[in-house]
Amino acid sequence: MAALVRACSDPLTRRYTSVPDPYTPEDARMFVHAGRTDSAMPLAVVADDAEGTVLGAVGLHAVDMHRGRTEIGYWTAPWARGQGVAVRGLRLLADWALADLGLRRVDLYAEPTNLASQRVAESAGFVRGNIVRGGIALRGRRRDVVRFTLLG
Repeated sequence: MAALVRACSDPLTRRYTSVPDPYTPEDARMFVHAGRTDSAMPLAVVADDAEGTVLGAVGLHAVDMHRGRTEIGYWTAPWARGQGVAVRGLRLLADWALADLGLRRVDLYAEPTNLASQRVAESAGFVRGNIVRGGIALRGRRRDVVRFTLLG
């Protein structure tokens, strides 16, 4: 749990995601034990090592089986950035959502200033779309986002 708390306490993770701020050990326990619901599937990304090093997380949100769409989000621990972790995680989960869940569309939203996230989205095969004004609410404020889409 300590590595999860450390990763989610990172300034960039807090800036660009909805992780609680401050991020506590109780928040980490809730994340680990929350599990899948009808509309969400959060997954931790860990290294294949003896310690199970936390590398980040990727998850589906707003899964809508009727409309055949979902949103995907991710974060990467500071010590795992620049290693392709986010690209591989995004692509694996998005491909699964399109092929195995039978969804037709996966959307990803990145803030216009988060160029690293935009590069990850494009590297994972997502196509850049328009800016969505006030597209997300984060910490009580509406923020513009760039929509990226992957179609099945």
